[in-house]
Amino acid sequence: MKTVLISFIYLAVSLLILIFARFIFKKFVKYDLTEEAKSCNATAIVPYGGFLFGMVFILAAAYSGNSVNAFYIDLLTYIGYSILGLCLMIFSGWIVEKTVLYKFNNVDEIVRDRNMGTAAVHFGIYVASGLIISACIAGDNQSVHNLKYYGFISTIVYYCLGILFLTFFTKLYDIMTPFSLLEEIEKDNVAVGVAFGGNIIAIGIILMKATLGDVGTWQHGLLLYFIDLSAIILILPCVRYVLDKFIVQSIKIGEEIKNNNIAAGFTEAFAIICFALLIFFIIDFVNMV
Repeated sequence: MKTVLISFIYLAVSLLILIFARFIFKKFVKYDLTEEAKSCNATAIVPYGGFLFGMVFILAAAYSGNSVNAFYIDLLTYIGYSILGLCLMIFSGWIVEKTVLYKFNNVDEIVRDRNMGTAAVHFGIYVASGLIISACIAGDNQSVHNLKYYGFISTIVYYCLGILFLTFFTKLYDIMTPFSLLEEIEKDNVAVGVAFGGNIIAIGIILMKATLGDVGTWQHGLLLYFIDLSAIILILPCVRYVLDKFIVQSIKIGEEIKNNNIAAGFTEAFAIICFALLIFFIIDFVNMV
């Protein structure tokens, strides 16, 4: 009965955190979610959906950590990691606007133009960020390393590394595709936004896998990220090759996406996420080196 009561307490606290997170999100995005929903603007809700998914990943990871203290201390630690994760998620939204989709006003595209491609990229960034942050805070790193603030510090450090990777991948993706990523998204090319958002989620899954568990020393952790970088560089051309040669043989996936073939965009997004999930379940980055 005590365990059930504790679970309900955590659930209640989680709901309060999600309510608070929605309030903070509305302040950050600079548009009224309720008004956009009333006006049937589904585009404005898509980024919030990604944000919610990311927050749930973070809350689940914070809760899954091993209990090593009194109940109230564990609860405060849970709240602390959740708030830290919320702050990092908000920062991820800022990163999208300033370093990924920096050539145009994101709010105008989502609210005024109802650009679903822009919304899809925001969705992908939020989901990927949630996956990365949840991996950073999963487990009880503080007790393993016997350092008071190790868990919080490692969460921030590995999150920053993950965001750097995502930003780098934006440039890499732009180079490897037969179109200008930002120009196509600004022109309301939904297929490009969906495909790119799927790629971002795939990268988040791989980075989550590499970060899960205790990676040991900082040097070992950084080495794992270099391995991740190699995997990321190989993913896109491999998936594109498989799509072109074996799945959609009669069309060129890149050209179809450029022509705003939304089906092609979803095909690439689904394929690369599936490829990333295979890596997640099969490849053990932690024990690789």
